[in-house]
Amino acid sequence: MQIDRENFRLIFPEEFKDEAPALAHKIDHYLQISSQSLKVKPRKISIILQQHHVNQNGFVQLAPRKSELFSTPSAIADNQEWLPNLALHEMQHVIQFDKLTGKIHQPFGELLALAFFGIHLPSWFYEGDAVLQETLYSQGGRGRLSSWNMELRANILEGKEYDFNKYVHGSYKDITPTYYTIGYFMNSMLYEKNPEIHLEIYEDMRKNLLRPFNFQRALKKHHGAKASVLFAETIDHLKEKWTPEEATNTAPPLTFDDKYPTHYLLPQRVGEYMYAIQRNNQRPQRIVKFHTLNPQKVEHIIYTGVQLMPYFHIHNNLIVWDEYRKDSRFSKQTYNIINIYDCKTKTKKTLTLTSRLYTPVVSPDATQIACVKVGLDNKSALTFLDINSGIELDSIVMPNDIHIQQPYFNEEGTKLVCIGVSGKGTTLLEIDRYNKTITPLMEWSNLQLERPSYASHDIVFKVNQKGKDEIFVLRDGNIYPLTQSRYGAFHPTSDSTVVWFSEYTSQGFKINKISMADLSKNATTLTKAETLFDRQNSFSAAEQTFTPDSLDNAIKPYRTLPHSINFHSLTISANDFESFDNYKPGIYWLSNDVLNTTRIKVGYEREIELAKNTFLGEITFQKYYPKFTVGYKNTGKFGWAQVPNNKDSIRFDYREHQLTAEIQLPLSVYRGHRVYSFGFNFGTYYIKRYDVSINLTRFMDKIKFPLSYQLYFNRNWMMAPMDLAPRWGQNFNLTFRHLPFMEGDHISWALRTSFYFPGLMLNHSLQARFGLQEAKGNFSYNYDIPLPDGFSYLPRNLVKNTLLFDYRLPLFYPDLSIGQLAYVKRIHTQLSADYLNVHESSFAPKSLSAYLNFDFNLFKYNEPLFTLSLKGTYINDSRVKEKFIPAFSLSYNY
Repeated sequence: MQIDRENFRLIFPEEFKDEAPALAHKIDHYLQISSQSLKVKPRKISIILQQHHVNQNGFVQLAPRKSELFSTPSAIADNQEWLPNLALHEMQHVIQFDKLTGKIHQPFGELLALAFFGIHLPSWFYEGDAVLQETLYSQGGRGRLSSWNMELRANILEGKEYDFNKYVHGSYKDITPTYYTIGYFMNSMLYEKNPEIHLEIYEDMRKNLLRPFNFQRALKKHHGAKASVLFAETIDHLKEKWTPEEATNTAPPLTFDDKYPTHYLLPQRVGEYMYAIQRNNQRPQRIVKFHTLNPQKVEHIIYTGVQLMPYFHIHNNLIVWDEYRKDSRFSKQTYNIINIYDCKTKTKKTLTLTSRLYTPVVSPDATQIACVKVGLDNKSALTFLDINSGIELDSIVMPNDIHIQQPYFNEEGTKLVCIGVSGKGTTLLEIDRYNKTITPLMEWSNLQLERPSYASHDIVFKVNQKGKDEIFVLRDGNIYPLTQSRYGAFHPTSDSTVVWFSEYTSQGFKINKISMADLSKNATTLTKAETLFDRQNSFSAAEQTFTPDSLDNAIKPYRTLPHSINFHSLTISANDFESFDNYKPGIYWLSNDVLNTTRIKVGYEREIELAKNTFLGEITFQKYYPKFTVGYKNTGKFGWAQVPNNKDSIRFDYREHQLTAEIQLPLSVYRGHRVYSFGFNFGTYYIKRYDVSINLTRFMDKIKFPLSYQLYFNRNWMMAPMDLAPRWGQNFNLTFRHLPFMEGDHISWALRTSFYFPGLMLNHSLQARFGLQEAKGNFSYNYDIPLPDGFSYLPRNLVKNTLLFDYRLPLFYPDLSIGQLAYVKRIHTQLSADYLNVHESSFAPKSLSAYLNFDFNLFKYNEPLFTLSLKGTYINDSRVKEKFIPAFSLSYNY
């Protein structure tokens, strides 16, 4: 469905039609706010609500111009409603694009405009500006969340003098906040000095789009200093605002023998054992346990798989948690399902499959699971499932404007406490399990509430107060502070008279406890959350509001076919710059519809070495499970012909028409900590050759529909950030080709396999890769399996099979800034041995290679991550004169 407005078209599923008019009204309002701040009229944009996607996020892009809002609220705690806050943030990005590059647009210029935006503007600036906007024009926003700046605060107070690059690009070995956080604070410093400075910077840059170092020059002109100086000023300001906690009432937390910073989250005690989620960069997230008298001996329980946020609940021997899943074909059709694990029998069961359920909790009698259910209309309910079958037993639907989060049973199982979120802010709610009454326990506010749970008849919960997150107790209608920690206390659960919690340190969240006897005797009144900046706190969003014109609430169907052709950009890359290899200069005109179902490319490219011109066109349709691609190419080629009664060959030239057709069925799923990808591809083509430069007697001028089939299956462990390859993996790929419509025996098949094994240490990896092929006729010298390093230097071989062993390991995490040019995050190596035609050779490899790889970011760009590889290959063949072949390559990934 759609609502078509002057400045935007809102596209959404039919299930959201009752909520869509109100959202359209807010988007209109937010666009006016942002356009006023940067003094530009927005160009019309399509805004797509991905209502079937449960991952809270959103983005704005060009090529094609659109915004996507992943609109389903989840269990992630915030201080205001999710979707309006997301829309406010993303509409600022819309205006940023229009202010800087709005005059460069479709049908030819959107990729160019995106390039100017990405090259000129560092991500810390435009994302920090959007966070500033969401904070200014709402009562919440991340600028008011102390949990959001806690990592930065801890680093500063502990004297960790990380440089600007490290805060922008991050680190494998140390905890740093994202560039959103440092970007918000740097943008706030600019705003405090001059509320008009963002407008001035964008105006200056827009007038000088071809100027090198455009942003740096504009910033220095209007602020008086470059970004690194602004960063230093920001850190100095925060040092003044954040002073060390003089008095704490928490004991030193439990420490573990972890090499790198590690989080221990949601501690819950059962008998003599403590259970928690363990997170770090070395492993996938998992649930662990340890004996309370011997915390150093951590025992693995189970991997949780992908989660929108870390969560589990344990009751006696039963562990329940929610897990993020995706449709096997469509990545934006996602679910949140419920798993249960029995610690006694060591069995795991998935209770729900295509559900939208969050934060399950086991009832005290262990017969039911309570969780939050969010419908496609964004309405939430407290839902009760049978613990054995997962069947829904009962549901308590919330009022239309309230979303609930993180429910928890009382000891009797008669009531539950949870977080309530609405347009009025946040509060704690108590829900009667059987009477189904809903009672607010506090005033609505702009505070971030988390993990409420019962401690006998009291309720313990986390809330941000005066720039820090602490645990408080709600008793008889009064609120009492329980913890006074150094950097923050989270995830409280009661164990008789003791409250266990996660305390934040600069080395991650650690487990701690505090006695209820330490509860303050003096009740307190919670105060609203504010930022660290006076101008933002004194800013009144109400005084800056605008009155949009009357909203036409007419909802109409959105037809994909009339919008399927949407030419937006010219580009000089046939593969969207996915690789530096085999680049051919050319120009291509691109079309993508905003729902990403139809892609069209027409273009011209030049084969410089062959002095040949190529003309091409391609269309891909991917609305349904199979992806269909048809293409046409007209290109120049050359060949070699044998002269009769002579050993010489002569070159000849020709042109050819080529029609191609391909069907792809790419599927992938998550199951726990494993990723499965599998599918089937089918392709064929027709070639007609013409304009042959010489007369030939046995020239094949037609190739009629060779058929190609590919079947693949991959099963790999999810990789931790420090992993260079999966810890375990099995990968199979089978290809078959033949020419059924031509005379002769033309056939080939190839099997490619790859297996991953753990190395000697964490994040090391051993790979064994084997490829086998057979080919006849026209396919005799086709290579459908990987070739060994140095193959081009070997005498000509008919390749039957290849075998590779390689070992990968990280060496250093230097976090090294090379001036303003680059930031080196990781150095790693790879040792490999290649075998060719194993059935004919000895145990000696055909080549040995060693790699030294540098992973780095360029300038202040967070993406892509570049890899510079220095490689030396030794060729073990007596027929080769050059035994040692040095090489280097540059690649990148997102």
